[in-house]
Amino acid sequence: MLSRLLREFLYYLVHLIVNVLVSLKHCYRRFHNKNHCLSQKQVTKTDVLTLLEKVPKLQKSLKHLVVLTNTDVHSTSDLAKLVIWSLIVGVPYVSFYDITGNLKTKEKDLFFEIEKNKKGIPGCIKWSNKRQLNGYTYGVQGNTVYINIFSYSDGKPKIVNCVKDIAEDKLFCERSSDEFTANEFDEALRKHYPNIPEPELVLYTGPLCCTNGLLPWQIRLSEFVQISYNNNINVNNFLGALNKYCKCDQRFGK
Repeated sequence: MLSRLLREFLYYLVHLIVNVLVSLKHCYRRFHNKNHCLSQKQVTKTDVLTLLEKVPKLQKSLKHLVVLTNTDVHSTSDLAKLVIWSLIVGVPYVSFYDITGNLKTKEKDLFFEIEKNKKGIPGCIKWSNKRQLNGYTYGVQGNTVYINIFSYSDGKPKIVNCVKDIAEDKLFCERSSDEFTANEFDEALRKHYPNIPEPELVLYTGPLCCTNGLLPWQIRLSEFVQISYNNNINVNNFLGALNKYCKCDQRFGK
């Protein structure tokens, strides 16, 4: 009886210690981000120099970055900085997944914020669905970033529409039998989406990792990495997320 009580006491004691340590860690992160992380609304020269120094050390090339975007906590300046940092790093596709459904109505605001942050940085920003918003290179060679904004309607509802089109013979697609293979359905589904590669890295902020309905077919091999616990976005935790992604050993089901 005494041994059982002792085990229960030790069990609760260990859990209490762990909870205290986790709380202290979260408090430290909040304090550190508030006092030491960059809080500027625009990309700074320090950002650029930091990225140029660290980028050659990255072991993986990233083609498609997705950011889970909550306009209640992420400002257009936060998102603009992520685009410019990706331009410097050489990420050709950056997509924002609009969790709240408000970002698509603020595309022009985001465009102007990106252009404001881009001054002096070579490269070109292109919008996949709004060519009239495409930026300029100003005659200087550099990287190109294609921007997409997705929402819940681009996930499961679009897959359902694709299946309906196939069933009603509205969508032509080649198949070897009456049943679709995964590759055949993938080719059919691509006709409903922009010509972009599948997301390799998905960034999110906050304590909870949740897909929120993000492109369920395309994220089968995506890595989800937390960029910050308290929704702060700065160049240091952006680089930290890239480094974490580079260290991921993707086995592709092997």
